[in-house]
Amino acid sequence: MALQALLIAREDSCRAWLQERLGDGVVLLPADARTGDESVAEIAETPDVALVFVQFDYKSAAIHTSIVESVANAYPSLPIVAVGRHDAGDVVLAAMRAGAQDFFVIGRDDERFDSLLERVLDRKRRARQEPVGEREPGRIVTVLSGPQSPLLAFLGGHIAFVLEAATARDKRVLLFDLSMPGGNATIIFDAAQDYTALDILRDAERCDETLVESAFQQLQSGVYLLALPEDFTIEQLGESTPSLSRLIEIFRGLFDYVVICIDQGLGMQALSDTVQNSDHALMISDQSVLRSRQNKAMLHVLHEQASELPPLRLVVVNYRSDVGMEPERLAELLDLPLATALGGRPEVRIRAMNAGESMLEYAPSDNFTRGVTTLTEQIMGIEAPAPRKKFGLAQLFGRGGG
Repeated sequence: MALQALLIAREDSCRAWLQERLGDGVVLLPADARTGDESVAEIAETPDVALVFVQFDYKSAAIHTSIVESVANAYPSLPIVAVGRHDAGDVVLAAMRAGAQDFFVIGRDDERFDSLLERVLDRKRRARQEPVGEREPGRIVTVLSGPQSPLLAFLGGHIAFVLEAATARDKRVLLFDLSMPGGNATIIFDAAQDYTALDILRDAERCDETLVESAFQQLQSGVYLLALPEDFTIEQLGESTPSLSRLIEIFRGLFDYVVICIDQGLGMQALSDTVQNSDHALMISDQSVLRSRQNKAMLHVLHEQASELPPLRLVVVNYRSDVGMEPERLAELLDLPLATALGGRPEVRIRAMNAGESMLEYAPSDNFTRGVTTLTEQIMGIEAPAPRKKFGLAQLFGRGGG
C-alpha cells in the first residue's frame, strides 16, 4: 500500500510540484479542510496519513498558521511541512513557530527536496525516541587563540564533524564561529547563511527550537553553523555587550555538542566568559615565537579575569619536526598540558578549503584528519566515527519495505 500525505493548499500547482517531487511511492491527498478543527477531524478520518503539507502565502498566513497549530497540538508525532512560493522571513517564522518542521520553497528546493524531507522525518523520529525533558545538557568545547587564525574555524569545524560522524547524526552539533575576521567557517566550509552569529549575539533570548530549525544554517554533514558575517566589525554590536554566558546556557538546552571558536576579536571579556562556561578548552598555537608570545599574554589576562577555568590544553597546529620548537617545550613555556600536535600536509588542507570540503571526506588518511579524530575522541569520550545509515523513502516514513 502506498504511503499517504495530506495536502492543505489553495493552488493545484502546489500539489503538482509536491507529487512530482514525492514520486509514485506517496499518494498526495488534497484536503477539504479550511480551518484548524476541520483539519484535525480530516486527519482522524484518514488514519494512514504519514505527513502533512500546508501551503503558506501572505494572504492566508494567519489561517494556515492556525491550521498548523491545531494539527501540531492534536498530533504531535505527525510531521508537518510548510510550503510556499517565497521564503519571506515573517511567513517562514510564523509557520515554524506554529509547529511546522520546515519550509519548502516551490521551484527552488527541487534538487534539495529529498534531503530536506529526510531531515524533517529524521528530526521527528528522534523526537519520538527522546521523551520531553530527558535531553541531557549539551557539552561545550571552546577552541581559542590570542592572535587571529583561520585554523580556529578549521580545527573547530573538524571537531564538530567528528562529533557528528561519531554519533551517526543522532546528536545535534553546533559550530559557533566567533573568530575574526568574520566569515571564516562559512568560507572554509563553503556555506551560506542568512541568519548569522551577529544576529544571535544581538538577541540571545530569542534563541529557541523554532529559531534553530528555521534560521540556523545546516551543513551537508548535519552540523549546524553560526558564524560572524564576512563584513563584521565590532561597531555592528553597538553599545551592547554580548551575553555569551546566557547564550551558552541556552545552547546547552538545544544542542548535544557545541564547538565554539573564539579569539580576542570580541574583547577579552567575551573570550573569558566563553572559556569559563565551557566543559573543555583547547588553545591553538604554531611553533613561532610570535604566536607563542601573543598566546602567553592572552593566557595571563585570562587567568586574571576568570574565577574558574575548565581543563585548558594546548594544541600545536601546523606542526613540523624541523622547526626547532618542539610541542613539549612550547607547552612548558605556556604552562599548559599538551593535548596533541597536528601535522599533515598544508597543501592538502588548502585544497580541501578551496573545495569547501572537510578533511574527513577529502583526505581521511592525512595526519591532520587522524589527529583531529583522536583528539576529539579523547577529550569528548566518544568512539570512532560510524557510517551513516541510508534510508529509502518508505523507511523515512517509518515503514519497512519488506
